[in-house]
Amino acid sequence: MAEIDTCPECGTPMFISSQHVWLENGIIRPRRDERQRLVFFECGNIDPLFEGIEDIIGIPIGHLVIDASRRYSREYMKYVVPEDLRAMIRNREIDLTLVFDSTFLIWKAMGYGKLTLEEVKYEGTKDDYITVLAERPYSVPLAVGNFAGAIEAIVGREPGISYEETSPGVYRITIYESENPRELKSRLLWKALDRECKEGHCRLEKCPRCEAPLALQEFKWDLANGSIRSALTRRRMVMTGPALIDPIFDELEEELGEMIPQVVVEAQRRFVKSGFFAVEEVTTEEGMREKLAVRGLGLLEYLRMGRKGVQLKIANVALPLLGIGLAQGLFEKAFNIESRVEWEFTPDGDLLIEVAPVTP
Repeated sequence: MAEIDTCPECGTPMFISSQHVWLENGIIRPRRDERQRLVFFECGNIDPLFEGIEDIIGIPIGHLVIDASRRYSREYMKYVVPEDLRAMIRNREIDLTLVFDSTFLIWKAMGYGKLTLEEVKYEGTKDDYITVLAERPYSVPLAVGNFAGAIEAIVGREPGISYEETSPGVYRITIYESENPRELKSRLLWKALDRECKEGHCRLEKCPRCEAPLALQEFKWDLANGSIRSALTRRRMVMTGPALIDPIFDELEEELGEMIPQVVVEAQRRFVKSGFFAVEEVTTEEGMREKLAVRGLGLLEYLRMGRKGVQLKIANVALPLLGIGLAQGLFEKAFNIESRVEWEFTPDGDLLIEVAPVTP
């Protein structure tokens, strides 16, 4: 089986450094597609966040999460696998197993977990199916959607999905041909960058060998198992697109009303206060600017923090609701007080966040 080379200087997989660029405006983009955007962020709170939202609103959202992931992954795989190659696969001129072996190598480099094909029946008939084992996925519903979307992009058929946990941390996912529920067809469409991004001034020091941000030295890639962890915090990371997650919140707001953004922020605040993030990680404005830029979460314009509150402004922001909940949760952890949070987007797209103590 093929392997992924890593940079001997900083340890970053060469796929990551060669296929992506870190811009000075806080954005990570594929080198060959300016429409897309990626983020590199802590993923241990993804499934707890979804569960927290369900607890607050009392409605399951798993099907929405899977469908958003499917649609995003379908578009990403169209970029990864050219049309002429997809045509050869559909004509069964190329072994589908080889295609997914290569795809799963890429997903390992991005931190998705370890995926292996278990069984494939691909004869161009309606009873075709593909079964994969996913070990320690970065998120269960997102990983299920990732695989379904990849199948849809490559074979050109709408996927039916079933999955089960076969042992702790191991999931069997089966994709077969099935028309998706009608009510989901027009929803959760993949989003390109929908506004012109601002120029930036955050210059990340680059690895002299592979030109990835040198700050990526903090993260250790376990390519055999498809995981990435910070050597400092031990938290797991993933590289994916904000268009994988933000449409879920948009759809919930469309379905359930204007309360949903507050619900997402509240779920994130609760999780942050539970101990996932450390207050000590927020040290200086410059340090936070670099952390956000390395993660592709935007360009920090300013950060003011103290016992009286927190104010920050982020241009080109990604995953804004998670950032708002993070800011509020860290403030409450730091000072052990209750708070309120307000936010707004400026006409040119900057996110303004203000956290303040709740006065008696």
